[in-house]
Amino acid sequence: MPTLREADLLILGASEIVTCRGPARGIAGAGLERLETIEDGAIAIGDGRILAVGPTREIEAAYRAGTRIDAEGRLVSPGLIDPHSHLIFAGDRCAEYEEKILGRIVGANLERGIAVTIKATHAASDRALVEQALRDLDIALAHGTTTIEAKTGYGLDRESELRLLRLTAGLEHAIEVVPTFLGAHVVPDDYASRRGDYVQLLIDMTPEVAGLAEYCDVSCDPSCFTVEECLRMGEAARRHGMGIRVHADQTGDGGGAALAARLGAASADHLDHARVEGLRAMAEAGTVAVFLPAVTFHLMEMTPPVEGGDLGSPQKPFMPLAVRRAIEAGAVVALSADYNPGSAPTPSMQIVMQLAARLYRLTYAQIWHMCTLNAAASLGRGHDRGSLEPGKRADLVIWTEPDHRRIVNRFGYNMVDRVLIEGHEVVRGGRPIEPTDRRTAT
Repeated sequence: MPTLREADLLILGASEIVTCRGPARGIAGAGLERLETIEDGAIAIGDGRILAVGPTREIEAAYRAGTRIDAEGRLVSPGLIDPHSHLIFAGDRCAEYEEKILGRIVGANLERGIAVTIKATHAASDRALVEQALRDLDIALAHGTTTIEAKTGYGLDRESELRLLRLTAGLEHAIEVVPTFLGAHVVPDDYASRRGDYVQLLIDMTPEVAGLAEYCDVSCDPSCFTVEECLRMGEAARRHGMGIRVHADQTGDGGGAALAARLGAASADHLDHARVEGLRAMAEAGTVAVFLPAVTFHLMEMTPPVEGGDLGSPQKPFMPLAVRRAIEAGAVVALSADYNPGSAPTPSMQIVMQLAARLYRLTYAQIWHMCTLNAAASLGRGHDRGSLEPGKRADLVIWTEPDHRRIVNRFGYNMVDRVLIEGHEVVRGGRPIEPTDRRTAT
């Protein structure tokens, strides 16, 4: 009899394991359609890392562990990764949204809506902001998210932006929160006639911000900042060791995609009006294109499907032009919730998967890759998580359904049963386990 290797935990009897395995830089092009699945699968976990993934009979023959979870014929997948959120804010924008429904507001209405949130955020106490953020993280976790990026941007002055970064850094939650400085969200009203002074303020803040944020985000868009302004801010952030992210070309072609490539940005997000040349430059630079179907849905602003309004063919299926252009350009494409009170008030990556099929006409395989490995790659974590393979963090979801297709095909209810982060159970029965109970959950 061969000697069994030791593991801390075995997950056995999954109807299907979807691994989302691929290169750490993410999956592009035709590779998006090749989704690896393992029937009657199992996973061995030790020290918070995946030791092995394979058929149950093989894992049971090779490993033993004091703790075993019977997946009971259910799907197991990597934890979902959300690479774009505006997590800490106060208030809501319900009144504004009804105005939009009634046609009294046209477009994204960035400046007006953001100003409402800034005012509410300034007025809220630290405790209120943190408590709301933790509640929202609990919702994200219960729906399968195990890593999330969180931007500032609702302060827009020196002290308020630093406050939001400190609050983000102090969040204690099972989900890893990746902090991003978005002082360059929009030009504040106080600087409308002297925007150059605001750009210089953000540049001068960079040394202090670099100690609190992993990334610096700049909004390169006709409604926000110019290419030249974003280039100055991005280069300053890069000199101080920060990664770059770009809000690009949401309301119009502002040259954001090409700027992101020039800066070597980790991601460029939105991209509704990005040029093909900019998307190709992003593909060459390794900049991930992040699309936000919850924004498309909530703002009711579908972009044209293809050039000239053609509905496409089996070779070129119907999908919004920007998404198809990014895929055809060879860019690594990811999806995100863009949780915020104005354009996407949902922290659920599960609904993002479902909307991506219905609004963008993406396939099941594409969606799974875009919400796991590719999203992790956009956060510089593709080597560490986003897929189920030996050596990676044991961040995974056990679903209530037996088949990966059902998670996208069905909608309207939470299909998460359990979530594990670094091999520890943090959600059971679709509900987060209280922090005091998490140490003994598995």
